[in-house]
Amino acid sequence: MVLWLMKSHRKEDEMSLSYEYDKHDRRDILRHAKALEGCVVGDVYELEVTGKHRNDILQYYAEKYIQGWTDEYGTSHRGDKGRIGFLVQEVYFDEPRDNEAQADLSAVGVELKVSPLIYKTRAGLKVKERLVLGMINRNEQLPEKFCDSHIYEKCKLMMLVYYIDETNQGRTPFQFPFHKSAYVKIPEVDMAMIEQDYRYIRDCVNEGRYSDLHESEAHYLSPCTKNGGRAFSFKPSYMNQLFSEYIDANNLLYDPDKDEETYDIIRQYDAIISDADELRDHTFEEIVLSRFKPYIGMTVTEIRQSLMEPDDFEQWSSKKTIDKAEFARTTFAMLGITSEQAEEFVRSNTYVKTLRVNSDLTMNEDISFSAFEFKDLIEETWEESTVYEEMVDRQFLWSVFKEDGDDFVFFGARFWSLPQEDESIIRKGWEDIRDIIREGVEFVKDQKEDGTPILTKRGMNRMLNNFPDTRNTNPKRKEYRLCKSPKEYNKIISIRPHASLVYYDLKSIGYADTENPRSNGSELPNGDVMTKQCFWFNNEYILEQIQDMFEE
Repeated sequence: MVLWLMKSHRKEDEMSLSYEYDKHDRRDILRHAKALEGCVVGDVYELEVTGKHRNDILQYYAEKYIQGWTDEYGTSHRGDKGRIGFLVQEVYFDEPRDNEAQADLSAVGVELKVSPLIYKTRAGLKVKERLVLGMINRNEQLPEKFCDSHIYEKCKLMMLVYYIDETNQGRTPFQFPFHKSAYVKIPEVDMAMIEQDYRYIRDCVNEGRYSDLHESEAHYLSPCTKNGGRAFSFKPSYMNQLFSEYIDANNLLYDPDKDEETYDIIRQYDAIISDADELRDHTFEEIVLSRFKPYIGMTVTEIRQSLMEPDDFEQWSSKKTIDKAEFARTTFAMLGITSEQAEEFVRSNTYVKTLRVNSDLTMNEDISFSAFEFKDLIEETWEESTVYEEMVDRQFLWSVFKEDGDDFVFFGARFWSLPQEDESIIRKGWEDIRDIIREGVEFVKDQKEDGTPILTKRGMNRMLNNFPDTRNTNPKRKEYRLCKSPKEYNKIISIRPHASLVYYDLKSIGYADTENPRSNGSELPNGDVMTKQCFWFNNEYILEQIQDMFEE
């Protein structure tokens, strides 16, 4: 038995995989796809080994080309996991891998997509990457109508085959298990959002503004970067919602027996748009901003009073202060959302953030993002990095409040995405942090000017490091003398602790503060462990982006 079958999930009494299926019958396509469940990727390769045995196919899909390999001269070659999808398409479904213009299973109008999942520690199974539908040719005019485009043909009915990338569990590509296969027919209201995205992409291409394409300007269908160009793709955030709400929950989106949609609209969160007709004459952004408009100039108290029942407002107003979370609740309440998130924002990866500006037009808060592991940070590439996904390639919605005595006045909302000219600044900040991690983070015990150690409330040393900030890059500060950063301060981003509890196990300098759980720390390449960090937007940069909202 070959190596990859040793870990196969297939039951002993199940038949082996077969080439045979009727590609003119949607029901048999589903049966054929679901036969993969319980198998591993290597089983498809083994089907070719013991079946048609085409040498060019076996050579192209050999596991080393998927996983990566080192040649006889010691040169490392990066693997191509995209070949897993092509292996399933070309061998198992007998469809050529270079079909760009039409649906893969064109006889029945079905687009075949093989997509990886990955286990996240807290979130469970999640879609690993965006779903690419086809390249965007800068030299070809796109059809005026979405329904006339090849992208519409590709996404109106899809067969999704999911496998689990278990690289982190020590498994090789041929040991990756198939998870689920299902038809996906995009819900009507989602298709209306996708059509708006198509029009944005179409206009950029047809007007010769190919360089203006940016993922943050799209909702669900985005122009991602691929092979030096751009491609139509569904965002990972959108595919994750489809996967969790429908596919993994076994809620059918399409029944081939009846040739009809079978789903009831399932939403994890309240939706802003309930009827696709709302999107015919107005963009999503226009609709959202129009919901905020009536409340501009009102205080938080006045907004809550206008939206709450009298008894509820009386209880709410009995609080002595407005807590931080109330600003987010008020923002979503203005949109008619009862929870603290909206379905469209989750699907489009839009970050909704309330900004509280002081009466003197300063801002105390910075904006934090996901915590990271140091080893992951230095291994990722720029366009696959968490920083790129969370700070560059996404849209933000700022909900802005300004201090007014004991209350705050709502000054309005604004959709915002990172200006393209600022991407290089963020990338430089990201590269600087990676350089410091690779070269070795320096740690020093903080002290007063007279040399007295500065201690925490728990009586432990306060530690300094040489990641750049406003203090260790300023020659006038003691932190500059104690632990100078080798990099300049970045005006847009910085890293700071993400964990609320400190954790240090610094064998390099013989210091430890390990009273709190180990989960609050992250290991550096040299084996030291320091408090887990995350990237932040610096508040002075964000304030610049909304400064004009306060001008008379």
